[in-house]
Amino acid sequence: MNAMDDDMLDPSLTSEYKSPSAFAGQKLFVQGDDWQNNAMLGWTHFPMDLYAAGYKDAADGLLYALADRRVSLDSVIYPLVFLYRQGLELQLKLILPLARRLADRAPKDDHDHRLMPLWRELRELAEKLDPQEDDKELSAMEEFIQQLDDVDPGSFSFRYPTTKKGEVSLPELRHINVRQLSEIMDSVFMMMVGIHSSLSVMDQSPGY
Repeated sequence: MNAMDDDMLDPSLTSEYKSPSAFAGQKLFVQGDDWQNNAMLGWTHFPMDLYAAGYKDAADGLLYALADRRVSLDSVIYPLVFLYRQGLELQLKLILPLARRLADRAPKDDHDHRLMPLWRELRELAEKLDPQEDDKELSAMEEFIQQLDDVDPGSFSFRYPTTKKGEVSLPELRHINVRQLSEIMDSVFMMMVGIHSSLSVMDQSPGY
């Protein structure tokens, strides 16, 4: 997990709650005089990097809040898993265009939310571009991505308690150990970053 810089967060952000009328007439999205609380948008030509990293960073932030007992585990487990899943989906969609280009594959739009089709294509391309004698890490990653895709195939299961058909979103899932979840997901994200880094090195090497 990434360490949070406490000095960069204004304590007044969490000091007290006010009623909406206290902010009547104000805009929701502004640049404030308290510069340390101003998030910057639109400064990069490659926003997918920030989107992909942001969801993982947000998941780490929730884990810190859980460790400090500032939030309820039984409630934040839903956004926590969603953040992991969304971050993973965006990581796949970040790396795939690069892998396709390096492998001389035609570019395409990735609108599908299923994780496994994205992962299978990325694994195929990664193994083609950088063959490894021992692919146990890729096999382990695939196992965990498959489990997540089975539980939440369309990225809705942890956002809504019921499906569009009115059925229970998670009918068989009863317990999730956040320590186990976070440790495994950290390892998967670490490997995804490694794959991206390796492909980026290839992209910058002569002959590619």
